[in-house]
Amino acid sequence: MLTEQEVINNALKEMLNMEELTAEKYADIAKQITKPELQNMLKGMEMAARNNYKSLAQKMNENGIS
Repeated sequence: MLTEQEVINNALKEMLNMEELTAEKYADIAKQITKPELQNMLKGMEMAARNNYKSLAQKMNENGIS
């Protein structure tokens, strides 16, 4: 049985992975779209996901979660 800390660590790692995958999906979709306004929207969403990734990774690092 996992400890509470292990459950939290695993959940945070999964969140980190999800942010990375989300950013990649937005980037891929933006490459396939020809409308500039939609491309810009998707690029903004990609940037937000990448910023979430960085923030989460930083907080995990500060708390000794790798």
